[in-house]
This record gives sequence, C-alpha cells and structure tokens, in this order.
Amino acid sequence: MKFTLNQPDYKLSPYTGMTREHWLEVSHFYLEGIFQHVKQIEDPILVPRHEFDVSYPQPDGPKWRLAAERFEGLARSFLIGAPLLHNEPDATANGYSLKEYYAKQILLSVTPGTPNYLLRVEEIMPEGKPGEKAFQHTCECASLVIGLTMCKEVIWDNYTQEEKDRIADYLSNFGHSYTGHHNWRLFNMLILAFLDREGYEIDHDMMRDHAQVIISYYAGNGWYRDGHLFDYYCPWAFHVYGPLWNQWYGYEKEPYIAGKIEQYSNELVSTYAHMFDRDGHVTMWGRSGTYRSAASAPFAANFLLNHPTADPAWARRITSGALLQFATREECFYEGVPCLGFYGPFKPFVQTYSCAASPFWLANAFVCLMLPADHPFWTVRESNGIWQGTENRDVRVVAETGTAVESRTVAETRTTVLDGPGIVLDNHLATGITEFRTGKVLMKQHYDSLNAYSRLSFNSQFPWDDFDYQGVETMQYSLKRGADVKREADEIALIPNILMYAGEKDGVLYRKEYFGFEFTFQDKCSIDLADFPVANGIVRVDKVRIPDKPYTLTLGSYGMADRGDVMIEERTCKESGAKAVIMKSAEGQIAFVTYAGWDEVKELTRHGKNPVYETSRVLYGTSRRENYYEYCPYTMICAILTKKDQSDWTEEELFPIADIAYTDPQNCGGYGPVVLNMKDGRCVTVDYEGMEGKLTV
Repeated sequence: MKFTLNQPDYKLSPYTGMTREHWLEVSHFYLEGIFQHVKQIEDPILVPRHEFDVSYPQPDGPKWRLAAERFEGLARSFLIGAPLLHNEPDATANGYSLKEYYAKQILLSVTPGTPNYLLRVEEIMPEGKPGEKAFQHTCECASLVIGLTMCKEVIWDNYTQEEKDRIADYLSNFGHSYTGHHNWRLFNMLILAFLDREGYEIDHDMMRDHAQVIISYYAGNGWYRDGHLFDYYCPWAFHVYGPLWNQWYGYEKEPYIAGKIEQYSNELVSTYAHMFDRDGHVTMWGRSGTYRSAASAPFAANFLLNHPTADPAWARRITSGALLQFATREECFYEGVPCLGFYGPFKPFVQTYSCAASPFWLANAFVCLMLPADHPFWTVRESNGIWQGTENRDVRVVAETGTAVESRTVAETRTTVLDGPGIVLDNHLATGITEFRTGKVLMKQHYDSLNAYSRLSFNSQFPWDDFDYQGVETMQYSLKRGADVKREADEIALIPNILMYAGEKDGVLYRKEYFGFEFTFQDKCSIDLADFPVANGIVRVDKVRIPDKPYTLTLGSYGMADRGDVMIEERTCKESGAKAVIMKSAEGQIAFVTYAGWDEVKELTRHGKNPVYETSRVLYGTSRRENYYEYCPYTMICAILTKKDQSDWTEEELFPIADIAYTDPQNCGGYGPVVLNMKDGRCVTVDYEGMEGKLTV
C-alpha cells in the first residue's frame, strides 16, 4: 500500500506535482487505510499492531490504557478527517459517512455506560502510577477540539445543546486538570480556548498560567526548549498549537502572549526551511519521529497568524515533499496504516507512550487544508528556495550574510547557525543533502531516547542506526577501556550522554561531550569537538581528553542499508597520504577519510539496527592508546562524506584537506591551534582556547 500521485500539476508545482486537490486525495488515501479496520459504525478505531514489547497497551498495564488506545485512534484520525470534512462534508471512507461516524463516536466516547466510553480523570487516577497525574487523554482532547473546530459547521454545529454540553463537560474535565510541564500545556490551552469560544466557563487564571509557561520555554531563533530538549516537538507542537490558540483566544484576550507566539513563529520560519533537504525531506532526529511529515506543519500554521512571514512557494514545496517522502513508500505502512517507525517498522524508535494509532499525529501537516483554495500557499508556483537551480548543475555561491541569524554559503554548502537551540544546519547544494549538528543534549546513561539525540550530526539521506553498546555506533564516538582484548570484548561500551554547545567561530563549530556523565566532570572521559562543512559532508578535528588508559576509541560513519548491493572501495591521496574507505549502494555513497590520529578504518555489518532495512553496514575508525602520560596524537582528523548518487569522487571532493599545520613541533595537536589549508581555497583554524567557558546545555 502506498499513495500514487495521479495527474500531477508540474506547472503549478514543478517539484512535487502536488496541488490542494492532491492533498485531499491523500486524506482519502489515509482514511481508507484506517477505516478498512472498522467493521461497523459503532466500532472504535483500533488498527492492527505489529509491535508488542514497548508500545502500549501491555498485558499487565492499567485498564485506562485500553481507553487511551481507542482515544488515539479516534482523535488522531479525526485530524485527517476533519479538514477533509471541512472541504468535503459528505466524504466517506470504506463506505462510512465520515461526518456520521465521527459525530457518533465522539458522543459515545464521552458518555458513561457505552462500550466506547473513554473515562474521566477521576476514574483514571486510581490506576495511575505513584505520582502520575497527567494522562494521554489530555493530548487526545486537544486533537479532538482541533478537529471539531476544523469541521465546526459539519459536526459541532449539528449537535443538540445537550450533546454539546455533554462533550464540553468531558473536555473541561481534562482541560482543567493537571498536565505535563512541557508542550502538554498547549493541550490544556487549546481545550480551554475551545470551551471559552463556545460560551462555556473556564478558569482564565489557569489559562494565563499555562500560556506564560509556554513562552518562558523560548530559547531563541524560533525554538522553544520542550521541557528539557530541543527536537521536532518544538515545530510540530509549539508552532502549530500556538497559532491555533492565538486565533481562538490569544489575540483577543492575551494580546501580549499572542504577540510573542506570532513573533516566535515568524522567527522559526525564517530559517526552518533549511532543516529539510532539496526534496523537502524530513531528517530522522529526536524522539517520536514516527510522526514523520508532521515536522513540516509549522509552515502552513504560520499562515493562521495575523502577520505571517513564511514564503508560501517554498512552504508548500517542503510540506508536499515531506508528505510524499512517506506516503509513497510501501514500507511505511502496516495493514494499510502508518507503522511505528520512520520508514519501515523499527522497534528502537518505539516509545512507551506510543500505540498503533500514534503515527496518525502526522496529520498535523493537514492543517494546510484549513487555508482556503485561493490562499497564496495553494496558488503560487512552487519554489525550491536556496536549492533553486542546484538540481542539475555544479554550484559555486559567494558568501552571504543573513539577518536573523548567521547564514552563509561557502564551498557549495549553505550553513545556518542557530545558537538558541544549539543547532547548525548544513545544506549541501551540490548533493541535495541536509545535515545538522546539534548540541545541548543531556540524558541519563543508556536512556531509551539517547539514540535519537547523541549524534555528532544527522543526515537527511542516511538515518541513524540504533545503539548496541558493543563498541561501534553510527555518527558517534564509542569508548572501551580495558587492559586486554578479552576484557574489552566483555565490556559495555560508553557512549556520550551529554553534548554541550560552545558556538561557532570563524566557520568552525565547537562542542564538547562526556562519556558516562552523572553529576560531575571530574575524572570523566571527554572529547573536544570541532567540525566544519565541506561540499559533501563534514570535516572533524576532535581532541581526545581521555585520562584512563588503555582504551580503544571508535567513530562510526552513517549507517547504510544493505540489501546485498553494498560495495567497498579504498583510495589513497598521493599528496597528503590520507586514506579513504567508500561504501556504495543504491542508497548512495558514504566515505570515511582519515588524516591524523586514527589507526585504521574498518567495516561492520549489523542486524536490526537500521530504520530502512534489516541489515546495514557502517564504516568506523579506531584509535588505540596503551600508556598513561605519553605524548602522542591528540587531534583526530577525518572527514565523513556522503552522496545520493553513484558518481565518481574527484580528488578534491574525496580529499578536501590540502595540508595540516600544528603548533607543537611533534605534530600531535597537544596544544595550540591546528591550521587546515583546504583545496577549496579556505584556510581553517581550529583553536579550542576558551571553549570551556562557553559551553552550554
């Protein structure tokens, strides 16, 4: 099962062929897949489940989780159905009238005594864990009020007053209850705003408290810190629910806070397009990536504001590109519905708060269907923004400077620095690949979501492999300490669990990471990170600070799905002596190029760790140190490069460094700047001095 684009309009949409009518077709496509599992109109939406170890409900779990599973099926599918009903009130799916089904199911769900009743807070609380006060129902109530607003004239306006009161009472029960101290505050804000708009009494001080907390999370460059992290929850929650709240409540009753929400949305969209690649594709990053194309939702949501600043031509191109990235791939579906994964089913990606219906939150992107047909989002010709004109020719663009943030184009790569969230975006214009390098990560050792955050960089073409703690990880260092090989083989490898951000200086990004951080830096192993982009990837000039010896340190490349077509090549640069190992497959190419500090580059086959295919391959460099207090190479210099195609590597592409100059006469990089003369004409100086005082999380 996959969506097929029929009669594409490449005049209006030269990159995707997608029009507003195609978006409506995708809505039908998703709903047909969902409703094939509804046997009669009284049945709730319970879609088939392929993962049972992590996702809920669990056999020994609380009974309220069974209700939450039904609620997710109802509310999140309604986020697809509601904008469709707004445009097509008589729409059907699998023979069911959507307006009749959802109108009936919503009433059944809030009515005690019916088989579909979803329970109230006071009925759930006795089954909660010690200290648990916030429940999944709050999230789904927010989806419910969004849907009821989107198709207000089709469903809500046709309820009797008694029916409206019954639904409102249920919504108020959760809207006025305890919630999570992160993006969940927005759920309560939307529930209360819906009730207020419909004439029901709410606690306005409670609303104001939620709203002031939300804007207090603001970190800069359009990004909120979601409780403790920076990830896609910022765009797909804060920058979708915020504009909706402004429309329903904020502009009228909290103009200052509404003004901040609008300001922050406009700041986000000034650079957010740079997080997507030339095809408009989403990069696998952070928890809950199973929501997939929801990451593109802030573009359309920006146009719900009084004074939007998003570029409608590029916004639609990305929003449609992200939708097609997943809807057109068969492996994204299980029994007709989006699976728990990024592409195919992927257990390492599943969260304990996920159920089989959770991926329907991708419907946040369908907020675009609330924009009228004559809105510029739908009528202007698609533009590919910074990628325009880079599709079929070599690119050399002079340096340029942005206004809101530092932004420039050097050596075929456009780099945008976002100090607020600690994210540096690299758009490789020649390859169409987007990479980004993140900081400000702090988690417990071995935390389930560490795999989605603790990476040196993320790549739109090559998603990360799961951690296995065996000594080699994709796009991250792994450390084993031991006196002999046997001990190392038995030891669980350490992976950095804190990644601090020191900002960019003269084109070099400085960060620092510690292995096994708990409560102090004292005696902990760390690496000073310094990196900068080249045309096909990133050059690393990292300095090891590992007091315990002996040790073996590895650094993995991106992972490559292996369907039996992966080939390995090796090349050596005659001028510098640098060595390159290259992996090639239908997915593209990955090259690991070593210059200094590395003993060798090896290749590893892994199973069950890649989100694209069961088998994957990874290149990795190794560095072994035996003796305490010896003066030996400290700087680990390499390049990890990628391509989407099978084209041959030129010498300049594969070996971007011409020569390296050290401050110390031993050429170990133990102290002082390291200067790299690049073949693209740049002279890049890496100097860690003062970095310690700039580190932030």
